[in-house]
Amino acid sequence: MKVSTVLAALQEEDPNSEIMIQWFTKEDVELNTGNEYSNEHWDLAVKLFEKWDINMDVFDIMTSLNEAQERLAAR
Repeated sequence: MKVSTVLAALQEEDPNSEIMIQWFTKEDVELNTGNEYSNEHWDLAVKLFEKWDINMDVFDIMTSLNEAQERLAAR
């Protein structure tokens, strides 16, 4: 998801309301996994993450990254 999309969505919220938010940057994931991801790999993983039915119980970033890696390798 683009940062601009998040900012636009937040503009619709009451600025005094409490929310829970969590996001992951490429750098965050690389630091936590000890792996480096190309921009192409990361962008595809983000698209897959957004496409799948992810709910508040499951933030399956690694599944998205693994699927993106498999799809890129199959090219």
